[in-house]
Amino acid sequence: MGLNGGKFVKVLLFGVGANTKKVISCLKEETEILGFLDNDAQKWGNTYEQKNILSPQEGIKQPFDYLILSVAKGYDRILEQMKNYGVEEDKIIWPFSFPHEKYKEWRKVFYIEELIYWEMNQRIEEMSFYLKNLKYETAAKLEKGEIAFPKILSAEKAIHEIVKNRKSMSRYGDGEWDLALGYDNSFQKSDKRLQERLKEILVSNLDNHIVAIPDIYGDFPNRTEEFKACFRRHLGSGRREQEYAILDMEKEYYDSFITRPYKDFVDRSNAGRKFEQIKTIWEGRNLTIVEGEKSRLGMGNDLFSNAASCIRILCPPINAFDQYHAIFNAVKETDKENLILIALGATATVLAYDLAREGYQAVDIGHIDIEYEWYLCHAENSIPIQGKYVNEASGGRIVSDEKVDNKYRKEVWKIIRER
Repeated sequence: MGLNGGKFVKVLLFGVGANTKKVISCLKEETEILGFLDNDAQKWGNTYEQKNILSPQEGIKQPFDYLILSVAKGYDRILEQMKNYGVEEDKIIWPFSFPHEKYKEWRKVFYIEELIYWEMNQRIEEMSFYLKNLKYETAAKLEKGEIAFPKILSAEKAIHEIVKNRKSMSRYGDGEWDLALGYDNSFQKSDKRLQERLKEILVSNLDNHIVAIPDIYGDFPNRTEEFKACFRRHLGSGRREQEYAILDMEKEYYDSFITRPYKDFVDRSNAGRKFEQIKTIWEGRNLTIVEGEKSRLGMGNDLFSNAASCIRILCPPINAFDQYHAIFNAVKETDKENLILIALGATATVLAYDLAREGYQAVDIGHIDIEYEWYLCHAENSIPIQGKYVNEASGGRIVSDEKVDNKYRKEVWKIIRER
Protein backbone atom coordinates (compact mmCIF):
# COMPACT_ATOMS: atom_id res chain seq x y z
CA MET A 1 0.00 0.00 0.00
CA GLY A 2 1.14 3.56 -0.69
CA LEU A 3 0.94 6.63 1.47
CA ASN A 4 -2.42 7.38 3.06
CA GLY A 5 -3.55 3.82 2.34
CA GLY A 6 -3.67 4.34 -1.47
CA LYS A 7 -2.57 1.76 -4.01
CA PHE A 8 0.81 2.05 -5.68
CA VAL A 9 0.80 3.22 -9.31
CA LYS A 10 3.07 0.81 -11.22
CA VAL A 11 5.19 2.37 -13.97
CA LEU A 12 7.85 1.43 -16.51
CA LEU A 13 10.36 4.04 -17.69
CA PHE A 14 11.59 4.02 -21.30
CA GLY A 15 15.16 5.25 -21.65
CA VAL A 16 18.20 5.33 -19.37
CA GLY A 17 19.87 8.69 -19.71
CA ALA A 18 20.36 12.18 -18.32
CA ASN A 19 16.64 12.96 -18.22
CA THR A 20 15.70 9.75 -16.41
CA LYS A 21 16.83 11.08 -13.02
CA LYS A 22 14.78 14.23 -13.62
CA VAL A 23 11.68 12.11 -14.25
CA ILE A 24 12.32 10.00 -11.16
CA SER A 25 12.70 13.13 -9.02
CA CYS A 26 9.16 14.20 -10.01
CA LEU A 27 7.46 10.89 -9.18
CA LYS A 28 5.13 10.73 -6.22
CA GLU A 29 5.90 8.39 -3.32
CA GLU A 30 2.91 6.24 -4.32
CA THR A 31 4.58 5.44 -7.65
CA GLU A 32 6.41 2.11 -7.98
CA ILE A 33 9.05 1.74 -10.71
CA LEU A 34 8.91 -1.80 -12.13
CA GLY A 35 11.94 -1.43 -14.39
CA PHE A 36 13.52 0.41 -17.30
CA LEU A 37 13.18 -0.25 -21.04
CA ASP A 38 15.75 0.65 -23.69
CA ASN A 39 16.29 -0.07 -27.39
CA ASP A 40 20.03 -0.55 -26.83
CA ALA A 41 20.52 -4.32 -26.56
CA GLN A 42 23.88 -3.78 -24.85
CA LYS A 43 22.09 -2.41 -21.79
CA TRP A 44 19.70 -5.33 -21.37
CA GLY A 45 20.38 -7.38 -18.25
CA ASN A 46 22.07 -4.48 -16.48
CA THR A 47 20.46 -2.45 -13.71
CA TYR A 48 19.70 1.23 -13.22
CA GLU A 49 18.59 2.68 -9.90
CA GLN A 50 18.53 -0.94 -8.63
CA LYS A 51 15.95 -1.95 -11.26
CA ASN A 52 16.42 -4.18 -14.31
CA ILE A 53 16.93 -2.77 -17.82
CA LEU A 54 14.84 -4.80 -20.27
CA SER A 55 14.05 -4.88 -23.97
CA PRO A 56 10.79 -3.06 -24.75
CA GLN A 57 9.13 -6.26 -25.99
CA GLU A 58 10.03 -8.12 -22.79
CA GLY A 59 9.34 -5.32 -20.33
CA ILE A 60 5.77 -4.58 -21.43
CA LYS A 61 4.72 -8.17 -20.73
CA GLN A 62 4.43 -7.36 -17.01
CA PRO A 63 1.33 -5.60 -15.67
CA PHE A 64 1.80 -1.83 -15.44
CA ASP A 65 -0.33 1.30 -15.18
CA TYR A 66 1.81 3.70 -17.19
CA LEU A 67 4.82 3.69 -19.49
CA ILE A 68 6.83 6.90 -19.09
CA LEU A 69 9.09 8.05 -21.94
CA SER A 70 11.99 9.55 -19.99
CA VAL A 71 13.77 10.92 -23.05
CA ALA A 72 14.14 14.51 -24.22
CA LYS A 73 13.86 13.86 -27.98
CA GLY A 74 12.21 11.47 -30.40
CA TYR A 75 8.85 11.02 -28.65
CA ASP A 76 6.92 10.40 -31.84
CA ARG A 77 9.05 7.47 -33.01
CA ILE A 78 9.09 5.78 -29.60
CA LEU A 79 5.37 6.41 -29.14
CA GLU A 80 4.70 4.73 -32.48
CA GLN A 81 7.02 1.83 -31.57
CA MET A 82 5.17 1.21 -28.31
CA LYS A 83 1.76 1.39 -29.98
CA ASN A 84 2.97 -1.15 -32.55
CA TYR A 85 3.88 -3.43 -29.64
CA GLY A 86 0.31 -3.18 -28.39
CA VAL A 87 0.67 -0.59 -25.62
CA GLU A 88 -2.47 1.55 -25.31
CA GLU A 89 -1.77 5.22 -26.00
CA ASP A 90 -3.62 6.26 -22.82
CA LYS A 91 -0.99 4.35 -20.82
CA ILE A 92 1.94 6.26 -22.34
CA ILE A 93 3.28 9.44 -20.74
CA TRP A 94 5.81 11.73 -22.45
CA PRO A 95 6.60 14.15 -19.62
CA PHE A 96 8.99 16.67 -21.22
CA SER A 97 6.58 17.68 -23.99
CA PHE A 98 3.20 16.75 -22.69
CA PRO A 99 -0.28 18.02 -23.59
CA HIS A 100 -1.51 20.16 -20.71
CA GLU A 101 -4.94 18.58 -20.78
CA LYS A 102 -3.24 15.53 -19.27
CA TYR A 103 -2.30 17.42 -16.08
CA LYS A 104 -5.20 16.10 -14.05
CA GLU A 105 -4.72 12.41 -14.85
CA TRP A 106 -0.94 12.48 -14.55
CA ARG A 107 -1.10 13.98 -11.06
CA LYS A 108 -1.57 10.36 -9.91
CA VAL A 109 2.04 9.78 -10.93
CA PHE A 110 3.86 13.13 -10.79
CA TYR A 111 4.25 16.27 -8.79
CA ILE A 112 3.22 18.31 -11.82
CA GLU A 113 4.78 21.54 -10.64
CA GLU A 114 8.21 19.89 -10.49
CA LEU A 115 7.68 18.42 -13.93
CA ILE A 116 6.84 21.84 -15.34
CA TYR A 117 10.05 23.17 -13.80
CA TRP A 118 12.16 20.62 -15.69
CA GLU A 119 10.24 21.21 -18.91
CA MET A 120 10.77 24.98 -18.72
CA ASN A 121 14.40 24.52 -17.74
CA GLN A 122 14.95 22.39 -20.84
CA ARG A 123 13.35 25.01 -23.10
CA ILE A 124 15.46 27.77 -21.57
CA GLU A 125 18.60 25.70 -22.10
CA GLU A 126 17.73 25.17 -25.79
CA MET A 127 17.15 28.90 -26.20
CA SER A 128 20.46 29.59 -24.48
CA PHE A 129 22.34 27.40 -26.97
CA TYR A 130 20.51 29.11 -29.81
CA LEU A 131 21.41 32.60 -28.61
CA LYS A 132 25.04 31.67 -27.97
CA ASN A 133 25.37 30.49 -31.57
CA LEU A 134 23.22 33.17 -33.19
CA LYS A 135 26.04 35.66 -33.81
CA TYR A 136 27.97 33.02 -35.76
CA GLU A 137 24.98 32.15 -37.93
CA THR A 138 24.27 35.83 -38.54
CA ALA A 139 27.90 36.59 -39.37
CA ALA A 140 27.98 33.83 -41.97
CA LYS A 141 24.73 34.98 -43.59
CA LEU A 142 25.83 38.61 -43.79
CA GLU A 143 29.40 37.70 -44.82
CA LYS A 144 30.93 40.35 -42.61
CA GLY A 145 34.14 38.42 -42.14
CA GLU A 146 34.62 39.58 -38.55
CA ILE A 147 34.23 36.09 -37.11
CA ALA A 148 36.80 33.34 -37.67
CA PHE A 149 35.68 30.25 -39.57
CA PRO A 150 37.62 27.14 -40.56
CA LYS A 151 38.21 26.82 -44.30
CA ILE A 152 35.90 24.00 -45.39
CA LEU A 153 35.68 23.07 -49.07
CA SER A 154 32.66 21.34 -50.55
CA ALA A 155 31.87 17.63 -50.82
CA GLU A 156 32.16 17.93 -54.61
CA LYS A 157 35.76 19.15 -54.26
CA ALA A 158 36.51 16.29 -51.88
CA ILE A 159 35.22 13.79 -54.47
CA HIS A 160 37.43 15.43 -57.09
CA GLU A 161 40.53 14.99 -54.90
CA ILE A 162 39.64 11.38 -54.14
CA VAL A 163 38.87 10.36 -57.75
CA LYS A 164 41.24 12.48 -59.84
CA ASN A 165 44.20 12.70 -57.49
CA ARG A 166 43.72 9.35 -55.71
CA LYS A 167 43.75 10.94 -52.24
CA SER A 168 42.71 9.26 -49.01
CA MET A 169 40.25 10.91 -46.63
CA SER A 170 39.74 10.97 -42.85
CA ARG A 171 36.47 12.39 -41.49
CA TYR A 172 35.41 13.98 -38.22
CA GLY A 173 31.83 13.97 -36.96
CA ASP A 174 30.51 14.80 -33.51
CA GLY A 175 31.71 11.41 -32.20
CA GLU A 176 35.28 11.99 -33.38
CA TRP A 177 35.23 15.48 -31.92
CA ASP A 178 34.12 14.06 -28.56
CA LEU A 179 37.03 11.63 -28.54
CA ALA A 180 39.53 14.26 -29.71
CA LEU A 181 38.49 16.37 -26.73
CA GLY A 182 38.72 13.46 -24.29
CA TYR A 183 35.07 12.39 -24.02
CA ASP A 184 33.53 8.92 -24.56
CA ASN A 185 30.88 8.16 -27.14
CA SER A 186 28.53 5.20 -27.57
CA PHE A 187 30.93 3.35 -29.92
CA GLN A 188 34.32 4.05 -28.44
CA LYS A 189 35.55 4.67 -24.90
CA SER A 190 37.92 7.56 -24.39
CA ASP A 191 41.51 6.56 -25.05
CA LYS A 192 44.52 8.86 -24.58
CA ARG A 193 46.36 7.44 -27.58
CA LEU A 194 43.28 7.77 -29.79
CA GLN A 195 42.76 11.34 -28.58
CA GLU A 196 46.33 12.28 -29.52
CA ARG A 197 46.05 10.60 -32.94
CA LEU A 198 42.81 12.44 -33.74
CA LYS A 199 44.40 15.77 -32.80
CA GLU A 200 47.50 14.93 -34.85
CA ILE A 201 45.50 14.14 -38.00
CA LEU A 202 43.49 17.39 -37.77
CA VAL A 203 46.63 19.44 -38.46
CA SER A 204 48.40 16.94 -40.76
CA ASN A 205 49.53 17.78 -44.29
CA LEU A 206 50.08 14.58 -46.28
CA ASP A 207 50.14 15.14 -50.04
CA ASN A 208 47.90 12.10 -50.66
CA HIS A 209 45.39 12.69 -47.88
CA ILE A 210 42.60 15.14 -47.03
CA VAL A 211 40.80 15.82 -43.74
CA ALA A 212 37.05 16.43 -43.57
CA ILE A 213 35.24 18.18 -40.70
CA PRO A 214 31.54 19.13 -40.34
CA ASP A 215 30.54 22.35 -42.10
CA ILE A 216 28.64 23.65 -39.05
CA TYR A 217 30.52 26.75 -37.96
CA GLY A 218 28.41 29.36 -39.77
CA ASP A 219 24.82 29.19 -40.93
CA PHE A 220 22.86 26.06 -41.89
CA PRO A 221 21.42 26.55 -45.40
CA ASN A 222 18.77 24.02 -46.46
CA ARG A 223 19.11 22.07 -43.20
CA THR A 224 16.29 20.67 -41.07
CA GLU A 225 15.40 22.21 -37.73
CA GLU A 226 16.48 18.98 -36.01
CA PHE A 227 19.91 19.26 -37.62
CA LYS A 228 20.25 22.92 -36.62
CA ALA A 229 19.24 22.24 -33.02
CA CYS A 230 21.68 19.32 -32.78
CA PHE A 231 24.70 21.33 -33.87
CA ARG A 232 23.79 24.50 -32.01
CA ARG A 233 23.83 22.30 -28.93
CA HIS A 234 27.09 20.68 -30.06
CA LEU A 235 28.79 24.06 -30.35
CA GLY A 236 27.38 25.33 -27.06
CA SER A 237 29.10 25.43 -23.70
CA GLY A 238 32.48 26.40 -25.16
CA ARG A 239 32.78 23.59 -27.70
CA ARG A 240 33.35 25.96 -30.63
CA GLU A 241 36.35 27.46 -28.86
CA GLN A 242 37.68 24.02 -27.90
CA GLU A 243 37.48 22.79 -31.49
CA TYR A 244 39.02 25.95 -32.92
CA ALA A 245 41.93 25.50 -30.51
CA ILE A 246 42.99 22.19 -32.09
CA LEU A 247 42.23 23.07 -35.72
CA ASP A 248 44.69 24.66 -38.12
CA MET A 249 42.67 27.73 -39.14
CA GLU A 250 44.87 28.17 -42.23
CA LYS A 251 44.43 24.59 -43.45
CA GLU A 252 41.91 23.67 -46.15
CA TYR A 253 39.48 21.08 -44.83
CA TYR A 254 36.59 19.39 -46.65
CA ASP A 255 32.98 18.88 -45.65
CA SER A 256 32.60 15.62 -43.71
CA PHE A 257 28.88 15.56 -44.58
CA ILE A 258 29.97 14.15 -47.94
CA THR A 259 28.69 10.86 -46.49
CA ARG A 260 25.31 12.36 -45.49
CA PRO A 261 23.73 13.75 -48.67
CA TYR A 262 20.08 13.02 -47.87
CA LYS A 263 18.35 12.93 -44.49
CA ASP A 264 19.31 16.25 -42.93
CA PHE A 265 18.32 18.42 -45.90
CA VAL A 266 15.01 20.24 -46.32
CA ASP A 267 15.19 20.14 -50.12
CA ARG A 268 16.34 16.65 -51.07
CA SER A 269 15.67 16.91 -54.79
CA ASN A 270 19.34 16.66 -55.76
CA ALA A 271 20.18 13.76 -53.42
CA GLY A 272 20.21 11.29 -56.33
CA ARG A 273 22.79 13.37 -58.19
CA LYS A 274 24.94 13.53 -55.05
CA PHE A 275 24.88 9.75 -54.65
CA GLU A 276 25.88 9.29 -58.30
CA GLN A 277 28.84 11.61 -57.72
CA ILE A 278 29.87 9.64 -54.64
CA LYS A 279 29.65 6.36 -56.56
CA THR A 280 32.37 7.61 -58.94
CA ILE A 281 34.81 7.16 -56.04
CA TRP A 282 34.79 3.37 -56.47
CA GLU A 283 33.71 3.03 -60.10
CA GLY A 284 35.65 0.14 -61.65
CA ARG A 285 37.79 -0.29 -58.53
CA ASN A 286 38.55 -3.41 -56.53
CA LEU A 287 37.37 -2.72 -52.99
CA THR A 288 38.44 -3.70 -49.51
CA ILE A 289 35.64 -2.70 -47.15
CA VAL A 290 36.55 -2.40 -43.46
CA GLU A 291 33.39 -2.17 -41.36
CA GLY A 292 31.69 -2.99 -38.09
CA GLU A 293 30.38 -6.54 -37.87
CA LYS A 294 26.72 -5.53 -38.32
CA SER A 295 27.20 -2.54 -40.67
CA ARG A 296 26.92 -4.52 -43.95
CA LEU A 297 27.63 -1.68 -46.34
CA GLY A 298 25.93 -2.13 -49.69
CA MET A 299 24.19 -5.37 -48.78
CA GLY A 300 20.80 -5.55 -50.47
CA ASN A 301 21.25 -2.42 -52.59
CA ASP A 302 23.23 -1.28 -55.65
CA LEU A 303 25.56 1.16 -53.88
CA PHE A 304 28.70 -0.72 -55.00
CA SER A 305 27.31 -2.28 -58.18
CA ASN A 306 29.77 -0.28 -60.30
CA ALA A 307 32.83 -1.61 -58.42
CA ALA A 308 34.93 -4.35 -60.01
CA SER A 309 35.12 -6.58 -56.92
CA CYS A 310 34.80 -6.48 -53.15
CA ILE A 311 36.28 -8.20 -50.10
CA ARG A 312 35.40 -7.34 -46.51
CA ILE A 313 37.16 -7.19 -43.16
CA LEU A 314 34.64 -7.29 -40.31
CA CYS A 315 35.64 -5.60 -37.06
CA PRO A 316 34.25 -5.18 -33.54
CA PRO A 317 31.37 -2.68 -33.65
CA ILE A 318 32.26 -1.26 -30.23
CA ASN A 319 35.73 -0.07 -29.11
CA ALA A 320 37.30 -1.10 -32.41
CA PHE A 321 40.39 0.97 -31.62
CA ASP A 322 41.30 -1.65 -29.02
CA GLN A 323 42.02 -3.96 -32.00
CA TYR A 324 43.67 -1.28 -34.12
CA HIS A 325 46.91 -3.10 -34.86
CA ALA A 326 45.08 -6.28 -35.88
CA ILE A 327 42.81 -4.28 -38.19
CA PHE A 328 45.71 -2.32 -39.69
CA ASN A 329 47.75 -5.45 -40.32
CA ALA A 330 44.78 -7.23 -41.88
CA VAL A 331 44.31 -4.43 -44.40
CA LYS A 332 48.02 -4.57 -45.25
CA GLU A 333 47.56 -8.23 -46.22
CA THR A 334 45.22 -7.19 -49.05
CA ASP A 335 46.15 -5.94 -52.53
CA LYS A 336 47.70 -2.48 -52.26
CA GLU A 337 45.92 -1.43 -55.47
CA ASN A 338 42.52 -1.95 -53.84
CA LEU A 339 40.53 1.09 -52.75
CA ILE A 340 39.99 0.79 -48.99
CA LEU A 341 36.55 1.96 -47.81
CA ILE A 342 36.21 2.22 -44.02
CA ALA A 343 33.10 2.57 -41.84
CA LEU A 344 34.34 2.17 -38.27
CA GLY A 345 33.81 5.36 -36.32
CA ALA A 346 36.89 7.14 -35.01
CA THR A 347 39.03 4.10 -35.82
CA ALA A 348 38.30 4.81 -39.50
CA THR A 349 39.61 8.36 -39.12
CA VAL A 350 42.98 7.13 -37.90
CA LEU A 351 43.14 4.07 -40.17
CA ALA A 352 42.61 6.10 -43.37
CA TYR A 353 45.47 8.40 -42.39
CA ASP A 354 47.90 5.62 -41.46
CA LEU A 355 47.13 3.68 -44.64
CA ALA A 356 47.72 6.83 -46.70
CA ARG A 357 51.16 7.11 -45.09
CA GLU A 358 51.82 3.55 -46.29
CA GLY A 359 50.82 4.40 -49.86
CA TYR A 360 47.29 2.93 -49.86
CA GLN A 361 44.22 4.88 -50.91
CA ALA A 362 41.75 4.69 -48.02
CA VAL A 363 38.49 6.59 -47.65
CA ASP A 364 36.55 6.95 -44.40
CA ILE A 365 33.07 6.49 -45.88
CA GLY A 366 31.05 6.43 -42.66
CA HIS A 367 27.26 6.58 -42.92
CA ILE A 368 26.92 6.49 -46.71
CA ASP A 369 25.13 3.12 -46.91
CA ILE A 370 22.41 3.97 -44.36
CA GLU A 371 21.87 7.36 -46.00
CA TYR A 372 21.51 5.55 -49.33
CA GLU A 373 18.98 3.12 -47.83
CA TRP A 374 16.94 6.04 -46.48
CA TYR A 375 17.11 7.72 -49.88
CA LEU A 376 15.92 4.59 -51.68
CA CYS A 377 12.87 4.22 -49.43
CA HIS A 378 12.15 8.01 -49.29
CA ALA A 379 12.46 8.01 -45.49
CA GLU A 380 11.49 11.25 -43.79
CA ASN A 381 13.34 10.44 -40.55
CA SER A 382 15.95 8.03 -39.21
CA ILE A 383 14.40 4.58 -39.48
CA PRO A 384 15.74 1.05 -38.86
CA ILE A 385 17.05 -0.89 -41.85
CA GLN A 386 16.53 -4.63 -41.72
CA GLY A 387 19.76 -6.55 -41.22
CA LYS A 388 21.90 -3.43 -40.63
CA TYR A 389 23.03 -1.60 -37.50
CA VAL A 390 21.46 1.88 -37.41
CA ASN A 391 22.57 3.75 -34.31
CA GLU A 392 20.36 6.79 -34.91
CA ALA A 393 17.03 4.99 -35.33
CA SER A 394 14.76 3.75 -32.57
CA GLY A 395 15.14 -0.03 -32.60
CA GLY A 396 18.01 0.20 -35.09
CA ARG A 397 20.55 -1.43 -32.79
CA ILE A 398 18.60 -4.68 -32.75
CA VAL A 399 19.99 -6.43 -35.82
CA SER A 400 18.86 -9.79 -37.20
CA ASP A 401 21.19 -12.07 -39.15
CA GLU A 402 18.34 -13.74 -41.04
CA LYS A 403 18.54 -11.59 -44.17
CA VAL A 404 22.32 -11.76 -44.72
CA ASP A 405 22.63 -12.84 -48.35
CA ASN A 406 25.12 -15.27 -49.87
CA LYS A 407 26.84 -12.58 -51.93
CA TYR A 408 27.71 -10.68 -48.76
CA ARG A 409 28.87 -13.83 -46.96
CA LYS A 410 31.21 -14.69 -49.83
CA GLU A 411 32.76 -11.23 -49.71
CA VAL A 412 33.79 -11.59 -46.04
CA TRP A 413 37.53 -12.20 -46.16
CA LYS A 414 38.48 -11.84 -42.50
CA ILE A 415 36.73 -11.28 -39.16
CA ILE A 416 38.54 -9.55 -36.31
CA ARG A 417 36.97 -10.28 -32.94
CA GLU A 418 37.17 -8.57 -29.57
CA ARG A 419 39.78 -10.12 -27.29
